[in-house]
Amino acid sequence: MVCSTSVIAQDSPGYEMMDLEDRIADLEDDVPLRFGVGVETLYLVPDSSKSLRDRAGFYFLDKFELIVNGDFDNGLYFRARWDYQVTQQAFFPAWTYAGLNHSDEWSSEVGMIIQPLGAGVDGSYYDNSFLSDVPLWLGLANNPDPGIKTQYNDGEWHLVGAFTKNTELSGSNPNARFRPDVNVPDITTTNTVHASGAYTFDLGGDSSIQLGSNGQFGKYYNEAAQGNGGDHYAATVFANYSNGGFGLTLQGLTYEHNILGSTDDFVTMTTGKKIPADGQVFSSRISYSMPASVGIFENVTFYHDYDYLASGSEDTVDLINEDAQFNIVGVHLSSGAFHTWVSMLTAKNADFANGGPNDNGWNSQFNVVGALYF
Repeated sequence: MVCSTSVIAQDSPGYEMMDLEDRIADLEDDVPLRFGVGVETLYLVPDSSKSLRDRAGFYFLDKFELIVNGDFDNGLYFRARWDYQVTQQAFFPAWTYAGLNHSDEWSSEVGMIIQPLGAGVDGSYYDNSFLSDVPLWLGLANNPDPGIKTQYNDGEWHLVGAFTKNTELSGSNPNARFRPDVNVPDITTTNTVHASGAYTFDLGGDSSIQLGSNGQFGKYYNEAAQGNGGDHYAATVFANYSNGGFGLTLQGLTYEHNILGSTDDFVTMTTGKKIPADGQVFSSRISYSMPASVGIFENVTFYHDYDYLASGSEDTVDLINEDAQFNIVGVHLSSGAFHTWVSMLTAKNADFANGGPNDNGWNSQFNVVGALYF
């Protein structure tokens, strides 16, 4: 009877799953690289498009992701994510870099790194809605470039320094970028320095607040004139507050693109959209996360993201001299590898950020993003 029970147990699905997990664990010990893939879809209904309204929206496969992570001896590690954007028919890096943990607090990375700009301190993204925000479409959030970054984080102080050489290459397709970059004839970005610092105050219980600032300054090179093409800078101050499942981020950002010889008050991005050559952006991010049973999902996060762009432009053709506003309310449902973001976007003069035409009026768009990462 004992032998019979043992055989039955070994043939059971639970035993087979445990055996598979043990084999995977052994494999990861022998092969430190771990591979994953992601698939993202997008459904949208913008009120600014009559054809899409008549069709009750548009649903499409947005992108595929290849994810590679590795941890090796002596503190070495590797992180990479490459995206294939279906609409752009292009394959490009979100990031890909090798790193070294010098100690528990200090690490350095080299490769295609994320610029350390914004309330994420080291460049980690801080937007709740996943789909869009104003700093992102200005090229001033979650933007990768080739360079080197080093950071120190002891749980209170978080200090980051970086140097990037130029924007990532895109071959013959200037839109093949993870995030937008300046796309002005004969002008290339070169030699940008970045610095970021923040301090976290423990307020007791589950509450904490992080106060910080970061900035970057870089040069433009004029390929036609073989010389100085101008400069650019951006700087932020921010506060991140958390208390249990509640989160609040406030940020102020100022930026300027000074391109020598240009008489325009705007610059064109790799998306083909025009943005003010200088401006200030004021942002808020509010969220509340809690466990919940909604179909297959086990966690729900409610969020409200808002951006206000005060334009420094005097252009009157495309209304980019007008201030832009960008507002998103929504919910993020998640369970393991499955994620869904359902949001309503309302925007004014935010064509550059997928927020409708620059008609000095308010436009709305309903979005559903579905994602599977495994």
